[in-house]
Amino acid sequence: MTFEERLARLEQIAAELEGDVELARALALFEEGIENLRAAAAELGNADTRVQQLIERADGTFEVETRE
Repeated sequence: MTFEERLARLEQIAAELEGDVELARALALFEEGIENLRAAAAELGNADTRVQQLIERADGTFEVETRE
C-alpha cells in the first residue's frame, strides 16, 4: 500500500467512525487506523531522512550525502 493509499484509507476510517458504528467494528477500524498511521509515519520519516541527506552545492546542484 502506498503512502497516499494509507492516507485515503485513514480518511475513510475516520469518516466511518464519525457515524453510528457498533463497538466491535469501531475497535477494528481503530486498530486498522493505528496500523496505517504507524506505517505512513515510518514512510514519511524515511522520506524526511532522504531529503535531509541532500546537500546543495555552490553551483546550485545537489548531491546525496551518505551518513554512516
